[in-house]
Amino acid sequence: DLFASICAMAALLVAAAALAPPGAQARSCRASRLSAPVAMRSTPKVPYKFPGMDEATWISIYSRMYRERILLLSQDIDDDFANQMIATLLYLESEDSKSPAAMYFNVGGGVMKAGLAVHDTMRMMPYEFQTVNMGMCAQVAAFLVAAGTKGKRFALPNARFRMENPTIEPMYDNEGKPRTRIMQATEMRLEVAEVLRDKRRVLEGFSSATGRSAEQLEQDFKRDFYLDANEALQYGLVDRLLLPGAKREGAEKGEISPGVGIG
Repeated sequence: DLFASICAMAALLVAAAALAPPGAQARSCRASRLSAPVAMRSTPKVPYKFPGMDEATWISIYSRMYRERILLLSQDIDDDFANQMIATLLYLESEDSKSPAAMYFNVGGGVMKAGLAVHDTMRMMPYEFQTVNMGMCAQVAAFLVAAGTKGKRFALPNARFRMENPTIEPMYDNEGKPRTRIMQATEMRLEVAEVLRDKRRVLEGFSSATGRSAEQLEQDFKRDFYLDANEALQYGLVDRLLLPGAKREGAEKGEISPGVGIG
């Protein structure tokens, strides 16, 4: 009968497990864990009561932050993410063209052209930008932090900047794997000229943001290098460090509070 068949199958499984070589069971468990699909973390939601509504609605925490003119950049800046940021900046302008906006960065890099598009949009906006490096800002992300309104560029004590030269962007196939680029000498020369043009544009932007000469920056960028928060302050990338527990300033002036005390 069915019950007897189930008991026999269970007995066979137990016997097979007992005869398995040492470590096979552990490997099987690890393999099953690795092959199991990983559940993606959903975006946190917070309650928000829209004007004219009696009850609060649960909305994305990022949407809630946008309504307070706070933008969190926490992933590499590719074309899609840059377009989202540009659309948000344009919306904030249409909603209120005078109140400042705050941009919090923890970005490991990105596509230079996409970052430059965000940078140009920031320069077009009539309102001021407060920029904060919360962790790591590399390549074009460091450039965007320095592009904030002077006097409103901050970094946390353990923040780091990785200053990188622009490079030729690799090509990927439909599966996201790097694809070998076969180019003739003329095409390679054009690609290199474009990268050098991006580098010149970035160095000009850093010169305007930091007050350093183009010649000095050219010397510094012969190699990629790191700056901690204090070094970034001395370099001119940021204006102040945010220290926990210090007295907050600017609240009376209508400025956006960075969330920690301004030291």
